Formats: sequence, C-alpha cells, structure tokens
Amino acid sequence: MGRAGRDGEPARAVLFFRPEDLGLRRFFAGSGQVDLEEIQRVADAVSEHDGPVDPVELRAETDLSQTKLTTAISRLEDVGAVEVLPTGEVAPTGEVPVDDEATLERAVDAQENREEFDRSRIEMIRAYAELDDGCRREFVLNYFGQSFDPPCDACDNCDAGRVQPPPDDAPFASGERVVHDKWGEGVVQRIEDAQIVVLFETVGYKKLGVDLVAERGLLEAVE
Repeated sequence: MGRAGRDGEPARAVLFFRPEDLGLRRFFAGSGQVDLEEIQRVADAVSEHDGPVDPVELRAETDLSQTKLTTAISRLEDVGAVEVLPTGEVAPTGEVPVDDEATLERAVDAQENREEFDRSRIEMIRAYAELDDGCRREFVLNYFGQSFDPPCDACDNCDAGRVQPPPDDAPFASGERVVHDKWGEGVVQRIEDAQIVVLFETVGYKKLGVDLVAERGLLEAVE
C-alpha cells in the first residue's frame, strides 16, 4: 500500500501509538464545547442588534472565548437561526426566531451530536492503531467510504495471516448505505467481531451487534 520501496516491494509505513496520547486529542475535541446557557448568550446578543453584528462585539457582549463563540454561532447556523455574512458579521436569517426556546434546544441537540461525532472519530483512531486481526488498507478505505476486498498483502496483519473474510451471512456489505430510525442514514464501514461498524452522518461511528441488527431490524438498506 503506497509507493514502491528500493527492492520493488510496497513501501511500509510505521505507526507510533500510545493510548495515553488520545487524552490530548480528547482535550482538543472538547475545548470548543458549549452548553445551552452559552448558546443563549450569543442568541440574545444577536437579537438585541437591529442588524448584522461584528463577532468582536459579540465576544465582548457574551464574554465567551473565541473558540466557544465560534462554536455557538456554528450551532445557531446549523438550525437556520443565523448566518455569517461575507463581511464576517453575524445576522439573523429571519427564518426562525434566534432566541426562541425551541431554536435553542435544537442548537444544543446539534452540539451534542457534534460532540458525539468527534468522540467517535477519536475512537476510530484508537481502533485503527489497535487493529490486530483486520486489513489496515480496508480499514482506511472504508473510513473514506470506499469498499475493498482484503487482503492487501501490504500491512502487518495481512502479512501475518490474521485477516479473515467477513461472514457469509452478514446482513450488509461494506460501503452499503443504511438507515437507522434514530440516527438516520449512514454507511457500513466493516464487519468485525460479530459487530457492524456504521458511520452515521449525524452521530458518527456506531457499533451494532450483527445478531441484534438481524433480530430487531435496526438497520434498513437505502434504496
């Protein structure tokens, strides 16, 4: 996988990984988290202006860090309450009330989904680093929504013969689009240890037991 080495064989990559390093990734993933009160501060400040407001003013009025202010504005954008103009100013869209309770609750839900998505991405990093019985090329390509039939014959697991084909009775194939009644649409990443790994557009990666999926019909193929 990758460029050829001097002897004509595929070039090898070396992965350096320490589980404790994930703590730093989790720190940065959580540094921009905002809660209902912080989002409401931004919504109230935007509502108090007759027109577009400069982010510098919003930061002074809300007393939030630049990271938290940007996150709060993004969540209000997600629910259609505000827009960021080409000038960089923030303005209500007029489509939904900026400081309405329902709007704020939807913005908080969007933030929670984003946090869950970010956490799941970190767990995928760990899963790749600790993968000991699957093809690494398949893992990476599945991560980007591409299917691949292992072995790749270029990673440590394939070289060691630790890669097993997916079970014949798997309800879905890698790369197949599915839908869950709570998490919405997603893409099947792979089947491992009797679990289906699915990347959902709203909440990130989820692992579901194959037997549970089959028994309860938790996933349906998207036509």
